[in-house]
Amino acid sequence: MSDTKTVYSYHPHTGEYLGTTAADRSPLDVEEVWLLPAYSTELQPPAASTREAAVFEGGRWAVTADWRAVKLWSVDTVQPIQARLGDTPESLKATEQPPPPFGVWRGGRWVVDEAAQRAAIASMTDAEIAARRAQADAAVVPLQDAAELGIATPAEMALLTAWKRYRVELSRVPAQQGYPSDIKWPQKPA
Repeated sequence: MSDTKTVYSYHPHTGEYLGTTAADRSPLDVEEVWLLPAYSTELQPPAASTREAAVFEGGRWAVTADWRAVKLWSVDTVQPIQARLGDTPESLKATEQPPPPFGVWRGGRWVVDEAAQRAAIASMTDAEIAARRAQADAAVVPLQDAAELGIATPAEMALLTAWKRYRVELSRVPAQQGYPSDIKWPQKPA
């Protein structure tokens, strides 16, 4: 007669099957009583397939969905979602398909929101124009001061003209045929 018996452990909060453990015979009643560790049962769990888990609740085992290890994205918010035991992509309104940049869920698949993509590219391009313009403005101010005071050298006058031309060319970038995604940036003065 064995002094141990195999029993089945489950998680104290989720009820999820964790594996086997051993129960010992009671030293007071060696014939019939087994001392089961906490959160274990003598009932064998059912087999669970891929994306399923055996869960012990209400005194019995059940098989439930288990998508916790699968990366999911919300079709409403386009953000990653972490599934919990029992959740399915349908219950979460989620998909395994990773969204593309500027993706929206339509007709059971991701599509690119071209208006949002164009707006984001335009915003980045406008920020780049502003940064380049700020650099040009900073270069023009002292050269313009020297010119207005009549103390600019011929080289400074040529540089002032080049920077002013550069600023004008920057202001024309939004009028380019490929704006905002295909830009031919003007050459910055040396």
